[in-house]
Amino acid sequence: MATAHDAPIHSNLLGRAHEVVADIHQGGATTLAVAVLVGGMALFLSASVWRSLQGDHRPAGSAVTVLQSTGLAAVFVALAYQVRAGGWLTGADPAVLGWFTGHRSDWVTGPAIAVTDAGGPAGTIIAAVAIGAVLSRRARSPIPALILIGTVGAAALASTVTKSVVGRTRPPIVSQVLLETDHSFPSGHATGAMVLFTMAAVMFGYGLPPTRRALLLISAAGVTVVVSVTRLYLGEHWLADVVGGILLGGLAAVIGGALYTIWMDRTRARVAASTDENYTHSGRSDPTTMGRAA
Repeated sequence: MATAHDAPIHSNLLGRAHEVVADIHQGGATTLAVAVLVGGMALFLSASVWRSLQGDHRPAGSAVTVLQSTGLAAVFVALAYQVRAGGWLTGADPAVLGWFTGHRSDWVTGPAIAVTDAGGPAGTIIAAVAIGAVLSRRARSPIPALILIGTVGAAALASTVTKSVVGRTRPPIVSQVLLETDHSFPSGHATGAMVLFTMAAVMFGYGLPPTRRALLLISAAGVTVVVSVTRLYLGEHWLADVVGGILLGGLAAVIGGALYTIWMDRTRARVAASTDENYTHSGRSDPTTMGRAA
């Protein structure tokens, strides 16, 4: 028969059992998240290598896009889960924040604020509209602008939704140069810079030699890194936030870039077919060519 003395013992045993179950659950979830992250990154890299080996021939372009998108999405979801759960992938965040806040100087802070202001939502929208207008004028169609603005807008919406779902708090106010109190993961600046400039590189680079396309993509990556570093330097985001933003922006750019490539391929095919048809029709109807030996 249980006594009053046994109650604390039972309570302690139950509490310990719950802790063990929670540790097992958390450990299993962490292992799964890491496996998804590693698998997703391997899938993305493999698909990227496959695409590079294809060169200008894209018979399996849709399959490569699906693999790249799936890989990036898996990595992003795994990172988001780790951030929400406070997993080990966020372990470097405090140290990185401390390093940046400890190495500030007046001559860097001013330009950093200017860059982060230009890379905000308003600046990203203005840049997307301007770049889209140039692309549409060159293509004589509104489709390029719609694809670019739509892709950037979709990435911004996904970033906002993810912020609400993950619900990560910003770095401490004392660490911030510009006070921001909304949710932190992923970085909207990193997302916007990645999707905007990568899309611009893909769209302007269509039809160019591989070397020039690579230079455009490297330039886009450089701008994205600069914008992302300013967010860390100013203490507005944790390291995982900007990494998540880059992943999300990259995912949107892969999808948007594929849509633009498909549209351009079909447009070129229609133009080529129309040109051939006009040439054939002209050759048949021209009296000066009728009756001549082939």
